[in-house]
Amino acid sequence: MSARFFPRSDAGLLVWLANFQSTLPAQAKALGLAPGEIKEALDQAKALATAIQIDEQKYADWQAAVAKTAELRDQAQTEIRRIIDRLRTAPSYTEETAKSLMAVPVKPVAKSLDDHKPVIRASYSGGKVRIHWTRGALDGVNVYSRKPGSEVWVLLGRDTRPPYDDLRPAVSAGEVREYRAIGVSHDEEVGHPSDTVLATLGG
Repeated sequence: MSARFFPRSDAGLLVWLANFQSTLPAQAKALGLAPGEIKEALDQAKALATAIQIDEQKYADWQAAVAKTAELRDQAQTEIRRIIDRLRTAPSYTEETAKSLMAVPVKPVAKSLDDHKPVIRASYSGGKVRIHWTRGALDGVNVYSRKPGSEVWVLLGRDTRPPYDDLRPAVSAGEVREYRAIGVSHDEEVGHPSDTVLATLGG
């Protein structure tokens, strides 16, 4: 008999494991299961539930860390830009000074990329969401995601070689995520965000 009674989502499995741990002792004893077997099954169920809970907490911490980094990036770059702008007003500031600080303009983005809009497609398989996109003249894309209804897009990462795989586990059965991508050229975002696509994670 295949174990089709196990929920596929972690959230569902946690509920199932909690019920199993509370129900098994009485049922197993009534059916004559050896105490050692009962203990082994309960220990395994508890260990799995604990591991899933730790994973969920780490995922939540990761999301918070990404949001915090985005906030810090804005604050730090604003302050650094202010300092460099002040340095530029010094009489002794030269082009060599700018080069030493790497405070020189990046290579101009080709005009053809100013209006570029990536075309992406999302698919779910094997526990991951795969974002398909075409590189073309781009150096890569920045991939963003959010929950439907949220106003905040979270940067998942930069991809320079399609496709991009989002390996974050589902937090609930049938979880829906929104994705979009923005082209990158010479380490700067260019053009317009792609259309938003949806991905439903298996439940």
